[in-house]
Amino acid sequence: MTLLQYVHFSIELWGAFFCLVAVISIAIKKDFDKKGSYKLIALMLCSMLLMLSDAAAWLFRGNPSEAGYYIVRIANYCAFLFGFMTMPLVAEYLTHIISKRSGISGLYWKYIEWALFLIGTALLTVNVFHEFMYSFDERNTYYRLAFGMLPGMIAFTGIIITLGVVIEYIKYMNRFEKVAMLIYLLLPIIAVIIQTLKYGVSFTYLSLVLSALILFLSFEVNHNAYNIEKEKKLAEERIRLFNQQIQPHFLFNSLSVIKHLCRKAPEEAAVAIDEFSGYMRGCTDFMNESDCVEVERELDLVKHYIYMQKKRFGDSFSFEYDIKDTDFKIPPFAIQTNVENAIKHGLRAQAIENGFVKISTYKSGKNHVVEIEDNGIGFDTDIIKDETQTNHVGIINTTKRLSLMCNGTLDIKSAEGKGTKVIITIPER
Repeated sequence: MTLLQYVHFSIELWGAFFCLVAVISIAIKKDFDKKGSYKLIALMLCSMLLMLSDAAAWLFRGNPSEAGYYIVRIANYCAFLFGFMTMPLVAEYLTHIISKRSGISGLYWKYIEWALFLIGTALLTVNVFHEFMYSFDERNTYYRLAFGMLPGMIAFTGIIITLGVVIEYIKYMNRFEKVAMLIYLLLPIIAVIIQTLKYGVSFTYLSLVLSALILFLSFEVNHNAYNIEKEKKLAEERIRLFNQQIQPHFLFNSLSVIKHLCRKAPEEAAVAIDEFSGYMRGCTDFMNESDCVEVERELDLVKHYIYMQKKRFGDSFSFEYDIKDTDFKIPPFAIQTNVENAIKHGLRAQAIENGFVKISTYKSGKNHVVEIEDNGIGFDTDIIKDETQTNHVGIINTTKRLSLMCNGTLDIKSAEGKGTKVIITIPER
């Protein structure tokens, strides 16, 4: 191997390794932007295969063995193929970013990039049977033929088209993305020009992969910004939740119950004080939590709350537990808020007789499920979509926290006069 071969092989092998690391990192963080993550993963995988193919081509270039004969030809074909494929994959990723931030649909330039990819693939396939772009000598060394500039022209055309789209919609990109996009598009152009002027020196593929890694860095920056904003929202939500849970009317009603018990049943009053202080302590502890909490802690808080409510309303409703799964965590107050809604808006709104509230937890496939069911008055779930409604703001906020904190979901099944069932689903991981 020559020094040039060693340099190309080493650099491209490292490039493939960094692409693999990027794929793993994006996959871990894909919940940040699932659709964009999958598109970027496809681009990084394509870049990795491009690097491995070109590394193999350089490694066996000039190797006259039978294995070298086949490896050089297959590797060069794959290198061109994956090189062409990066163009539409970049277009797919950019289209997603632009459409997501601008709301603009119908960005069809990615289909032009896919058409260029198909044209390039067709030319490569024809070249296998009738060489007109490139060939190999008896030592399996690559050399251009009369139409050897066609692959570079196709790549150059695709890059120029994407460059025009980026310039048109650059206002929808943040500062780092603007730099990343321009570098991604300019480096391959410079590499194509260098390859045209200096035959034998090819950094086109390397520039494509280097630029793809810059797009990955842009993704990382966006993910970090997302996490900062997420933490800010969660901090604000914790304060709002604490204020919501420690409502004056709940405090006054609980203290009134305890006062009454002190006069009539001192021993029960002592128990009620313990339950009330347990609830207050749980709320205060949750205020300091920045992450999800064990579901058992949440259920303990609910039990304290239910005890005080039953002391207040007597036997007007019953409460049931069906706990089959406790090996998971949940956002603070996610269950308690829905239990409170069930009592306040479901049972007590019309003083339902023989009312009940039931909490169930169980495992379903790869998900943990919590159900809060009541036989209250029920409601039309469409009103939750109405932002002017305030009665169900707790449900809306709980839904947001479930999504932000554990990628969970909240579904509601309700019918007027028949009760309500809230279903919380949390992925196993």
